[in-house]
Amino acid sequence: MASIKKPHLVEVLEKDFHLVHNKIVKAKDNYLANHEKEYKQAKRAVEATRKKLAAAKKQVAKSAKAAQKSSSKAAHDQLKKTKAAASIIGDSLNEAKNLMKNKEANLKAAKPFERKLAARAKALEAFEREWAKKIKAEESARKKRAVAARKKRAAQKKAARA
Repeated sequence: MASIKKPHLVEVLEKDFHLVHNKIVKAKDNYLANHEKEYKQAKRAVEATRKKLAAAKKQVAKSAKAAQKSSSKAAHDQLKKTKAAASIIGDSLNEAKNLMKNKEANLKAAKPFERKLAARAKALEAFEREWAKKIKAEESARKKRAVAARKKRAAQKKAARA
């Protein structure tokens, strides 16, 4: 039966390390950008709703003037409709403002976390550099030991011949 070769523990740990490192780097790159994007979208929604509300207020003023001049039932009904529309737009503006405040709070909370992610990524990179140095030092030490062993064997063969 053929034996299945298990990967060395260091290889497994190194693979896991690289996976974690890549995840942290990707999270750092995307985390703050996503929150900024959401905040900007909410801000644009608030601005758009403000413009709609301003237009609705102008329409209410215009309808009020028309109702005042004509004093007809149709004009008063139109005034009620425009006031209701302005009220609905005002409510949606308040909702958009609340949403923007939440997104802004998320963005403010994301900034310190982004710094933590950056620090972790930097620490992982430093660890990786040190690990590479240790591996190179170990390889060079192994080569030196192999050379010394070859020299020792050669000296022993010479001594055995003489």
